[in-house]
Amino acid sequence: MNNPGDAFRVQNYYQKFSHCSLPAEFVMLQPEEVAALAAGETEGEVVKGVIRRISEAMRHFYGKRFISVDFCAPTDCPRYLSSKHGSVASAESGWYSLVTSPKIRELAAAGLVECICVRAFRTFDVPREFRLFVKNGKLAAMSQRFLIRHFRRLEKRTDEYWKLADDFIQSISGLLPEPDIVVDIYITSRKKVIMIDLNPWGEPTDPLMMASWNRDLSVPLGCLIVPPPHVISGDVNVSF
Repeated sequence: MNNPGDAFRVQNYYQKFSHCSLPAEFVMLQPEEVAALAAGETEGEVVKGVIRRISEAMRHFYGKRFISVDFCAPTDCPRYLSSKHGSVASAESGWYSLVTSPKIRELAAAGLVECICVRAFRTFDVPREFRLFVKNGKLAAMSQRFLIRHFRRLEKRTDEYWKLADDFIQSISGLLPEPDIVVDIYITSRKKVIMIDLNPWGEPTDPLMMASWNRDLSVPLGCLIVPPPHVISGDVNVSF
């Protein structure tokens, strides 16, 4: 598995970007706890200890919480794939989300998990989630984050959202760990930009609507969204 680098561990970049990120608490793991995670253990003294510390971190937030690790969230665990969308109500269910995620266990087995990140669970309006492609410290492209379908309401807002994203990158460019980087953001209904994640430039990061990492970026590509579906009119003859 490729190591994205320590600069992309949430616990390492969070302090610089806490002013524009969702509040978070971190549970640093001991080697035996990482081993328990990699093995998918759900009981035992080691598991009890880490669950106790997760519970303490959860007390900083009300309601449902969201659990992740250094580089990613357990988006392939059953809880995330269900109607719960990854929300957890207890430290036990948070740990269970991690140990039932194949990719989290793989990261742990590879020695790429050092901490558990706890946040308040928040439901996002999917059309306002974007991925920003920063080249040489400047915004080069912006993509709709989830390519599930065309959202008509985005058509008239691409210029507005591009301006918000460009202003945001200009405000934090001096803090970014690398000049070429990918930033996932959410734009609130009040036009505030929230940083969700930092990702390395290039594979394995998904270029989404930018399609390829080899695009000419000498001129910014603007805000890229899923196009509307094609409508076929007139006489259509289909043969098999």
